[in-house]
Amino acid sequence: MIEVLTSLSAWQVFLLAVGGTIALTVAAAAVIHRTLHGQPRERAGITAAAYMTALGSLFAILTGFLISSEFLTLRSAQNAVGSEVAAASQLAQASGALTPADTGALQESLVGYLDSIPAGEWPALATGAADRSPSADRLRELQRTVFVQANRSYVPDGASGTMQQAVNDMTASRRERVVIAAGSLPLPLFLLAALSGLALLVNALLVSNRQGWRYGWVAAGIVLAVALDLGAILAISAPFQGAFAVDTAPITQLAGEIRDGAYLPWVATP
Repeated sequence: MIEVLTSLSAWQVFLLAVGGTIALTVAAAAVIHRTLHGQPRERAGITAAAYMTALGSLFAILTGFLISSEFLTLRSAQNAVGSEVAAASQLAQASGALTPADTGALQESLVGYLDSIPAGEWPALATGAADRSPSADRLRELQRTVFVQANRSYVPDGASGTMQQAVNDMTASRRERVVIAAGSLPLPLFLLAALSGLALLVNALLVSNRQGWRYGWVAAGIVLAVALDLGAILAISAPFQGAFAVDTAPITQLAGEIRDGAYLPWVATP
């Protein structure tokens, strides 16, 4: 269930969070009206007001922790992509020290791996099936090509070391990406945050009911805050799908540059 929610687009998450929260609020208001109809509402309002600070603090702490945690996960995934692109660029640059035939073979293998990431890696990671990603086989092929060609006798030591280190860095970045994809939003904490938000809404309704429904704007603000907080958690908790998936544009751009000959020293570039 949580995987379905985190795969939604930004607008879908927003509409679901706001619409669902409003629906729950309306239902809670109807229950409160029926329960307290014809009864003194002062005592219920005073009791609810006493719990407002505690429930508000609990909701803020839980949602703040989840938003911070999931944002750090998203940022780590973005940084892993940046590190991999940098290492791939170093590999392409160092491959210029090879013979034209070896350079072409290595860069072709590198482009094949980079192309497989947006096409196959992201969908596989989004479904928790990293072992079925075509990028794994492409990376192994690239590793074999690099270590064979980097150890040829004519390759300078500096270029050889740079190529091998670059492919090792790419492997480490992909492993970090796979580890990140294996994690997920902690469902118990999210449910606890949702329940505390619901309790906060009910208390806000009771306080508004005590003061008169003309104070309902205060409750409406709390409804919106709860909806947006819960929606933000869902939106950022799936780095490889959904509203804020990690952008693959740097990978696609680098693959295009290599394909166009930008890392071939004998090709004149404008």
